Amino acid sequence: MTPTVTDDFVNFSSFSVDPCETIQIKRYKSLKTGLTAVHADIEGPLVSGFLALATKVLNDDGCPHTLEHLVFLGSEKYPYKGALDSLAPRAYAPGTNAWTDVDHTCYTITTAGSDGFLQLLPVYVDHILYPTLTNEGFYTEVHHIDQNGQDAGIVVYCEMQARENSMTDIMQRRLQHLMYPKESGYQNEAGGLMKNLRTLKIESIIVITGKLDQVHLLSTLEQIDKSILDKNQFTTKSIKPWIPAPIIPDLKNNHIETIYFPGQELEDMSEITVTWLGPNWNAFLEIQAIHMLNAYLSDTPIAPLKKVFVERNDPYCTELDFRIQERSRITITASFQNVPLAKADDIVPKLTYTLNELVNTLDIDMDRMAALIRKEKLKFLDEYETRATYMVALPAITACLYGDLGSDDFVNALQQAKYLDVLVDFTKQDWLHLLKRTYIDTAYTALIGKPSLAMSKQLIQEENTRIEAQRAYLGEEGLQLLAAQLNHANRINEAQIPSRIMEGFPIPDVSSISSIEVLTAINPYYQLDTILPNNIVQEHVSRDGPTSDIPFYIQYDHISSAFVSISVYMNTSNMPSHLRPYGRMYMDTIFASPIILDANGGFVAHDDVVQKLDLDIISYDASLGYQGAFREYIVVTVKVEAKKYSAGVNWLRYLMWNIQFTHDRLVVAVNKTLNDIPQAKRSGKLVTDWTVRALNTDITKSTEASCSYLYQDTFLPKVLEKMRKDPSQVIQDMNNFRSILCRGENLRVHVMGNILNLKKPKSVFRTWKRCQKKLKTIPPVIRSKDAFGPFGRRPGQCTTVVVLPSTESSFSIHSAKGPSNFDSPEIPPLLVLMEMLHAMEGVYTRLVRGLGLSYKCWLSNLTESGLISLCIMRSSNILGAFEHVKNATHQLAAGEMHFDAYALEGAKSSVIFDIADCENTREVAAAQSFINKVLRQSQRQKFDFFKAVQDVTMQDITKILLKYILPIFDPHTSNHVIVTSCAKSQEIAQSFYLMGHLAQVIKVEDVYARNIFQQQNLD
Repeated sequence: MTPTVTDDFVNFSSFSVDPCETIQIKRYKSLKTGLTAVHADIEGPLVSGFLALATKVLNDDGCPHTLEHLVFLGSEKYPYKGALDSLAPRAYAPGTNAWTDVDHTCYTITTAGSDGFLQLLPVYVDHILYPTLTNEGFYTEVHHIDQNGQDAGIVVYCEMQARENSMTDIMQRRLQHLMYPKESGYQNEAGGLMKNLRTLKIESIIVITGKLDQVHLLSTLEQIDKSILDKNQFTTKSIKPWIPAPIIPDLKNNHIETIYFPGQELEDMSEITVTWLGPNWNAFLEIQAIHMLNAYLSDTPIAPLKKVFVERNDPYCTELDFRIQERSRITITASFQNVPLAKADDIVPKLTYTLNELVNTLDIDMDRMAALIRKEKLKFLDEYETRATYMVALPAITACLYGDLGSDDFVNALQQAKYLDVLVDFTKQDWLHLLKRTYIDTAYTALIGKPSLAMSKQLIQEENTRIEAQRAYLGEEGLQLLAAQLNHANRINEAQIPSRIMEGFPIPDVSSISSIEVLTAINPYYQLDTILPNNIVQEHVSRDGPTSDIPFYIQYDHISSAFVSISVYMNTSNMPSHLRPYGRMYMDTIFASPIILDANGGFVAHDDVVQKLDLDIISYDASLGYQGAFREYIVVTVKVEAKKYSAGVNWLRYLMWNIQFTHDRLVVAVNKTLNDIPQAKRSGKLVTDWTVRALNTDITKSTEASCSYLYQDTFLPKVLEKMRKDPSQVIQDMNNFRSILCRGENLRVHVMGNILNLKKPKSVFRTWKRCQKKLKTIPPVIRSKDAFGPFGRRPGQCTTVVVLPSTESSFSIHSAKGPSNFDSPEIPPLLVLMEMLHAMEGVYTRLVRGLGLSYKCWLSNLTESGLISLCIMRSSNILGAFEHVKNATHQLAAGEMHFDAYALEGAKSSVIFDIADCENTREVAAAQSFINKVLRQSQRQKFDFFKAVQDVTMQDITKILLKYILPIFDPHTSNHVIVTSCAKSQEIAQSFYLMGHLAQVIKVEDVYARNIFQQQNLD
């Protein structure tokens, strides 16, 4: 269709992207400036914007990444650091964000409701197009040398310091150099390398998703367009960096190279990547075919490559997957993770042999391929329900970078599900030809990443030598001058934002935030006197047989969806302590073990179980808790098409009660986890989280702690030894674990989907009745605090420094007592206070990020565990960050420091956004309904909470600060875990000791091996 034209904008014909045609795409392009906007009409309370700029780098200086951060320091209209992030909460936005890739930089914003979005968009665009780019902003944000002679930078230097010597980054940089010619623009590190950042000197596409009025959107776009013209910076001669797209030549030969990264040779695993060049970015049918071929090769335990490399007693790796990277010409990478060093050099030959064998033996299972294509169609439909924003935004950005908004390529890029209909007709020969052309006839680049203890020591020595030389060169006088220069830059950057700017940006009415309706019904079973909800869904469920027919508590949450999710929350509170650690093995084997169909039924091998699951189930999962909370529950979930609801219920019955634990499958699971652990232990954040968990919990009471990698590292080798001597003992333990876990009183079932369209929403569960005895009571909801040990129940006098050789940055969590009642009136003011402290322009963030001490610092209210925590991540100076935050908190408490006049209003708006974000899609809203009603047992309604937040006063804030935040810094009322490098561990421990904390320095291996957190009895 011919596009329509207004005075300023071309309006291209709209089209739908999803198979159900519920998401409409509208496209606009300015006739005067070329400003491009794409709007996807998506249901939900949130509106998201992606503002993408094509960027191209030909060196490792990191200019696009640097600019990404400098943009937030002010614009020509708003020349104040933090103006954008101070105004964002007033639009019901949590702040702003951005990412830098090798071919574009994208700035993002999400608001609750459309009014705030349209108000904030012109301000954001002004920052992107016309940033102030001051020397002072560069000095603090990107790189400087502090008074101690240490290199720092608010975010850029800290971020790259944490990343640069990681295995992933080292291998990715080398891969880019081997795959692409220098002039392509794909060869360099877009983030910047530290050595380049130390010497660097300072000398649009808009994608919108959510509900918006089109007239108001066009009006806003016209304002932006006019501002571009007013600056006289637009020229028709402007060249887009990626048009025409660079030509990437074929690789001439196979190339295998070993890459080293800092690590512990005796413990660390290797990682191998094998990469091929694929077709151009707009060969959509071929790319979708490659996606499906990759799924066939690697997606499930019965996939050909998984069987060869992973699903065996002596695995070559713990995980194998393919990923496609979209550039002007795509690359396809097979990634082998956690490979034992002894097998690292065998991976590539074995891969090429296996792929050749598939072609030579014509070994493509067409029935399985057909099932995978059908499942992929359903996944597309599901993702348009659950993550529609990114399903639109990411392909739209790529299509605009390399193509034209009005072209067929743009439409096709957003309608990739339709190519699955073509793939249904592919023959076996078509798939074999694709496999041969893509992976056998095309040259590859293989990188074998191996840990090197010598490299780790060398990096530490080189950094210490460099810092010492830098201090000596600068001298005391030079260091004092640098301190003065930093103070001057901070004074300039911290200039007060005029009140006229803040007051000229009114906060929209909360009524502009839409809601997703969820109707709830229940089957209470043993609580026959329970008051049932009064709605049509409850009537529908109640008509489907008496409550006593179904021996479990079930909650139904009705939403508009083509799918039904069934989750079983299994309470582990009454699990014997010696069985708790088997929880991880249970979760790892439940979907990949043999089953007995019924008492008189046949045995189904694990391969057949996986294949049958793929026919009936869209997705399945077994994990601890929900989104980081209630992790003393094991949660098993299946998602099915609505018409297969009964099959989903039956599958859960088979998986929960009919699974057969076998020696081979258990050994595979154990070896996979043991091979996963070394790489996971390289993560500073993960080690910090695990150590906090070990500190807080009683290992005999906590399934969560027993399943953590640090505890499993000591437990699983003993299991392997038992399996070698007498596997029946372990199998009996697993059966006992399952038997206790799946008792009716431990189960709470959640069903969400279009309940009204289910003919038998409740009676279908009758088949579970035969597995259970009659219930008398259901145990109370178990929470993390119920499994706490002495330090978790009463924080105080426990400071632990964990030495982690693989990190150059530091990570810490500092915890004290917090509210433990979900309906506590203290929670609204606490959440508001937290935002005032840790928001982008909050007190903590301005201190910690503003002085270049850490990449991120925030407070976390863990009501489920009754703790509140201060988290400092990726810190170049953890002591400086902690001391600045501590001093600021004491000054606020004493009235020596005051919050910004507009901080309270902005924080309230941020909290309201967070609440809306918890229900941003239909599925998430339904899940939240179960969490609130069943696990939190909260009676508070959303809009009542909104009102409680809006009613918070500064007097409330002061009370909460004194009661909950100050104790985080008192050695007698707080616990502290710091994970850092070998070089900094003793200095940090000594400094905390001088602050009154009894600090101990330990290795990662000591966390559970020495039982150091279980010995004191403080009760």
